[in-house]
Order: sequence, then C-alpha cells, then structure tokens
Amino acid sequence: DPGNRYGQTRVGVQSVTEKVTIRFNWNASTTIQKGKRYFSRVLTDGPISRINFCTIPEREIGADMPVYGTYDAAFDEELRPYIENLVKAQGLIDCPQAYKLAKTLKEECADFARLSQSRVYENLSFRANVIAWLKACVLYVANGYQWDQTFEDFVRWSLKYDLACKMEFFGADIESAMSEVRNEGKRHGRINLLTLLPDEFTLDDAVRMRQSQGMDAEGTRNMLWQWTYRHYITKLTIDNKQIYQKTEQWK
Repeated sequence: DPGNRYGQTRVGVQSVTEKVTIRFNWNASTTIQKGKRYFSRVLTDGPISRINFCTIPEREIGADMPVYGTYDAAFDEELRPYIENLVKAQGLIDCPQAYKLAKTLKEECADFARLSQSRVYENLSFRANVIAWLKACVLYVANGYQWDQTFEDFVRWSLKYDLACKMEFFGADIESAMSEVRNEGKRHGRINLLTLLPDEFTLDDAVRMRQSQGMDAEGTRNMLWQWTYRHYITKLTIDNKQIYQKTEQWK
C-alpha cells in the first residue's frame, strides 16, 4: 500500500479500524479436470460467474507442437505508455461508449438465452457482461481516454469466449445442480396433486402437472387409475376424447 492510500500501514493501540474496497487482478491456471473438481461444490453459489474463463484449444493428435514467443524489451517499451495511463488514473472516470456497449451486449445475451431457452446461460451472462464492461473501461483509460472501434470488437469476442468456456466446462453440471435444488424444494411438504389440476383435465394436463413437481411422466396413468378407483375422479369420453373430471367431493 504505497503512500498509505487504502488504510493504515501500522496498527497500534490508538489505531482506527477502517474497511476499504480493494480491487486486484487474480490469475490462476490449472487443467480442465482439476478446475471442474475445484468448483464442483459451488456450482450455483456464484464464484464461476464472477471469474473470466479462457482455455487453450485442444490440438489435433499428431499436430505440430505450438511454439510461443517471448515478451522482450521492445514489447515492454511498446506497452509502457498504456500502463502509465492506468497508473495515473484516479477518481470517477466515465466512459459512455463502454456503458452503451454493455447495454447492447446485454440484449444480445438475452436474445441468445431466449433462443436457447437456457436458464444457465442467462444467469452466467449477467456478470459476464459486467466483466466485459470492465475490460472496455480499462482499454479506454489505457488508451488515454480515447475510444476505438477495435475495443468493441474485442470486448464482444471476449464476452462470447468467456461464456462459451463456462457453458462448455460447467454448463451441464450447473443445470443438473439447479434441477436437484428445484426438485428437492418440491419434495418438502407433499401437497395434494389433484388440487393442482382443474375440475376437468386430460392425460396431458396430468403429465405436465407431475413434471412441474419434479415427477416422471411414466407414473401418470397408474396415478389416474388409482384416483378413478378411489372415486376421486371419473373418466369420461367426450367426442372420442378422454376427459377426467373431479368428483364433487374433490372439486
């Protein structure tokens, strides 16, 4: 904490405790398998959505070994003015272009969520969009408070890449965990399933009702047979269509 900007460097009897906000960049690398195990117990608790994920594409068997370059002094010198701009930044900085882009990306993510009908993607997209917005702000400041169209292209690609990694590595597991939570919630305190149906209903209505309660469709016919046998309902045929009707006692 150079210059003691965020709190007291030394703590003594006369010191005053102060809570401050500290922001930092944290980078970690691991294998896909270990990463999935690490987050397996917190799939629906939020950590995954708060982290920006990326990966190295798996190369084809027998392909040439990738060769990576080095960051030499020339690269450091090219990067120096951008880092200096970030170090000098203080106070509230407004970037209307980044905010406008974030709103556009939010709608793009919403469109994909509607088309895919993926609740997991929608939930992950909220914080992923915030991460993308922060990247846009950093680029804006690093570039001397000048916006460039390439920022928008990169941030949009980065957002899609982040979400693609999250869905690829965690999507199915999060969906499974969310389903377990929903089903467990509906098992507590069983209710009268007949009260969830209208006075007249079809086999399809009963199937949908069971599924909404986390139950399978296969047991529907046996359930209706038992209800009919117990005189909870009667079975009617109207225009060659089978209709079930609650008896007066159960309406």
